[in-house]
Amino acid sequence: MFLPYSDLRAFVQSLTPTWGKHQHEILARVALGLIARGNLKLTEIARELPRPDQPLHGRLKRLGRLLDNPRLDEAALFVRWFRLSYRFGEDLPQSASDSVDQRPILPMLLDTVYFEPFALLVSTVACGSRGLPIALTTYHRRDLCACFPPVATWPRACDQVIPPRPRRGRKRQPASAVPTEFASQNQIEEHLIDYTFALLSPALRGTTVADAGFARASLFRYHQARKWDFAIRFDAQTHIRLPEPLAPGLPVQGPPGQVLALQPGQRIWCPIAWYGKEEQVPISLLALWDVGYEKPWYIATSLETADLTETVYRWRMRLECANRDEKTGAILRESGDQHALTSVLHLHRLLLTLGCAEWFLALTGLQAWQDLPDGQPATSSAVPALARARPHCETTPLWPAYQLPSPDESASSEPTCPPTDATKRPWTDPSPRPTADRALSLGDLNNPDRLLSGPGFAPPIVAHRGARPKLPTWMKRFAARGPLSYVRLGLEVLRSPDLGWVARRMVRWLAAYLWPLTPLWRPWQLRYRFRRWWLDSS
Repeated sequence: MFLPYSDLRAFVQSLTPTWGKHQHEILARVALGLIARGNLKLTEIARELPRPDQPLHGRLKRLGRLLDNPRLDEAALFVRWFRLSYRFGEDLPQSASDSVDQRPILPMLLDTVYFEPFALLVSTVACGSRGLPIALTTYHRRDLCACFPPVATWPRACDQVIPPRPRRGRKRQPASAVPTEFASQNQIEEHLIDYTFALLSPALRGTTVADAGFARASLFRYHQARKWDFAIRFDAQTHIRLPEPLAPGLPVQGPPGQVLALQPGQRIWCPIAWYGKEEQVPISLLALWDVGYEKPWYIATSLETADLTETVYRWRMRLECANRDEKTGAILRESGDQHALTSVLHLHRLLLTLGCAEWFLALTGLQAWQDLPDGQPATSSAVPALARARPHCETTPLWPAYQLPSPDESASSEPTCPPTDATKRPWTDPSPRPTADRALSLGDLNNPDRLLSGPGFAPPIVAHRGARPKLPTWMKRFAARGPLSYVRLGLEVLRSPDLGWVARRMVRWLAAYLWPLTPLWRPWQLRYRFRRWWLDSS
């Protein structure tokens, strides 16, 4: 299997610039092992580490340096996941015209994925037919021990996105996860929601979207006290109350099936309602029953209109496709429960690496959609609202004005787009491989045109029912029965040696896109990174 380690290493270097060299290398190696082996078994992942002559016990010790490292700045990874979601997120629904808050709405999809006896609590943002992670935590289902960094180390959206230079005798405490006991699972969920909203840009109106497993009166009050929006489904046995009966003969309170008398194909919007028999939390209620479905949806929300609530909650269905990619699909091809882990921190670090691997596959697949024939170009005029919403707190210029030391070696040339004429194979890269020690130069990073060579926007969503669109010619080598998700497409591209230039092109774009978030190092530190390993994907 052809999997480019150098490209994956450069990818994690751009996502985690505050990490050390050896931390980058082991993170890239573990992500490569997860993609190659397709499971969470430590022995299988350790066999993918270099130096095969070393005993397996020694390689497991090297893997443990990542799993037990107390100085991994995980928040730096989440900050850049958020920045990427602003670029690749779906076009956002807009607030109602009569709403006081006119910011674009960002649905943050909350869900739980089980890796017995542990559970992954993840918040994602919709991108096409999939949801890509922006923040996560792992906890033990019985001990209720969850992995969170200390609150004092959380980066805030309006804080300086670039950390200050390290000073001698004043080490900066990284936002590294620490196993912490909680009194209940509800507190773990609320803590992750706090963490997510702390990272969210104030230019966007975050909305928590979840299924019936998260519905409870205390969570609704938690959002209302902080003036956060939510759209959460609840089950048909929940007690609700309306100001007055909807029709003669209907009760004013009780289960929603009796109070609303909803029929298939019908939608009912109640702007004023109360949730719970004892708590009586004021909410807005949307009841929806699509034709052909067995059960209706009952959604408690703080949004202003029924159309907005329905649109936001329907986005949650994309999270199910992402879970299949993560646990039993493109990345983990064996069940996620097939592991022998006993430490919640070890599983948390592996799932953090799994999130990096998912972003790597997703961006590689989107790059293929743009570069290969019949793809969707990144220069489309349909720029997502996430990309248009420039957070007002992020005043860092796109291309920094400070002067960086130029490296001694000459810069490599930009790879050209693949040919599209019928006389050449549509997936052949005509550009020569870079001959310099690194793939990017200082001039590349300060060239705004490089942003146009990055991954395209997500392809259109293919419905599960009805006619399927015709496959592009270049995709027929990967799929025979129908279109692939861009995450699975990224995996197939990485397995093809003749398409290695696709991932390399994406990595070069990522370094330029995240360059404004790169720390201001001293000149000797920059020279070392440029000459030795920084942005090296050749």
